[in-house]
Amino acid sequence: MIESLKLLFDTLSSAAGTVSAFSKVIKGTKGDSRALLEEIKENAGLCWLVVEKDLPPEKVIRELASREYDRLLRTEFDFNVLKRKRIRTYKEIKHTELSGFAGKTTEVLLVNIYDKLKELKRIERIDKNTRGIRWRVRIINLQKRILLLLRHLSDR
Repeated sequence: MIESLKLLFDTLSSAAGTVSAFSKVIKGTKGDSRALLEEIKENAGLCWLVVEKDLPPEKVIRELASREYDRLLRTEFDFNVLKRKRIRTYKEIKHTELSGFAGKTTEVLLVNIYDKLKELKRIERIDKNTRGIRWRVRIINLQKRILLLLRHLSDR
């Protein structure tokens, strides 16, 4: 599963690469956009703890945050302000579960990321012993979406 992350996003396939790429993207932002991207960067770092360091997913899930996203949802914030262009059809995502995001807006991907994040938190909070939940796989799938967002935002 981690191999698919490396194949999909070669330059973003480590915590260090992800932090570096986020730093470049965040550098040109301010205000609400910057706060949201900082939150996503923190969530990506938490996901890497599961992917690279084999930390128990349940511990990490409790730390995932959506405060900035939730705050912006209550306003008329335009999530597409992060990037107006639609998500490109990257060759790395063809024939993967991420291919459905090609041609979609930044907001569609962002909403999906936070929907997945909140679902993880909800299941862990209500019944962490639910059978059939592959926590690590779910974290990796969340991370893939975050990395796709980062790749999209990094494109010029």
